[in-house]
Amino acid sequence: MLYNKYKNKILEMSPAIQYYEGTKVRRESSSLTDQEIADRLGLDVEDVTEIRCIAELELLPADAWVQSANWKREKTRKAFGRR
Repeated sequence: MLYNKYKNKILEMSPAIQYYEGTKVRRESSSLTDQEIADRLGLDVEDVTEIRCIAELELLPADAWVQSANWKREKTRKAFGRR
């Protein structure tokens, strides 16, 4: 599968240093664009972008989605409650 073969390589080459809240995961990069990564790996840029986006989502802990939804719900409730 294309994803499994290239996921780690693409994450290592992609453009950000990121810390994921709630984890000890720190991801540094070589700051290449998706197009540059595609050129180096011989892939289509669309494939690189899709693989990178999915792989970055996998780095987040599962409860991050629940916490995010709760935070948004609370902010919305407060915003409408002030009117």
